[in-house]
Order: sequence, then C-alpha cells, then structure tokens
Amino acid sequence: MGAWMRNAKPYLLLVAVQFGSAGMFIFAMDAIAKGMSHYVFIVYRNAIASVTLAPFAFLLEKKVRPKMTVRVFVEIMALAFFEIILDQCFALLGMKYTSASFLSAVMNSAPSITFLLAVILRMERMKIKEVACQAKVIGTVVT
Repeated sequence: MGAWMRNAKPYLLLVAVQFGSAGMFIFAMDAIAKGMSHYVFIVYRNAIASVTLAPFAFLLEKKVRPKMTVRVFVEIMALAFFEIILDQCFALLGMKYTSASFLSAVMNSAPSITFLLAVILRMERMKIKEVACQAKVIGTVVT
C-alpha cells in the first residue's frame, strides 16, 4: 500500500489542486455577486496566501533561495505584478460577465496556450519521437 500511495501522490495532489481552484472560483463568484470589489478580493486572497505560505518558504527553502539583491527584488516584484496580480484582476473582472465554470475552463487552458506560444516563439523544441513531447501535444490538442 505504501508504494501505491507514493506513486499516486502526484495525481492525488493534482486532483486536490483542481478541487481547490474550483472552490476558489465559486467562492470568488459568490463574494463578487454579493458586492465585494474584485480588487479587495485580490488583496485578501494574496494576503492569506502570503501568511500561509511564507513560513514554509522560509523554513524549507532557506538553503536554496538566492541572496536578496536589488535585481532579485525587482524581478520578484515585476513577476508578482505582471503575472499574479494582473492575472487575478482580469480573471475576476471577467467573472462579472461569465460563470465560474467558464473561468475555470479558461484558466485550465493556460498551460496549453503557454506551450503553443513557446513552440511558435521557438522557446520549446519539438522532438515528436519523445514521449514527453507527445504528451504535451496530446494535452494541448485535448484542451
């Protein structure tokens, strides 16, 4: 049973993440429908995530994180603004006009779009004989 659980752990975690995402979309839709500003929701969501994850990051990643320089700090802030904040802002803004299930489907297609852009911009090499590449292509087509 131990080996089965060890092998199944990544798949179980993926399912748990999908349930968590769906729950968050439903919760966000309800909060926005009751009048909460999507900007306020983003602040609350990121504050809770920071308070929850920061202790784990400090304890578990202490030896592998880079030294905090001005450049690293600017990169972190740019990534936080352009990826996380704008992504959440546009997603929650779009939620006003669509449903949580539509938003969930669109958000789940993001890896496929990223893969397509990486192939088009030649950042990803297509070696179609490799199993990993075949899996990426099949996943992109299915999505």
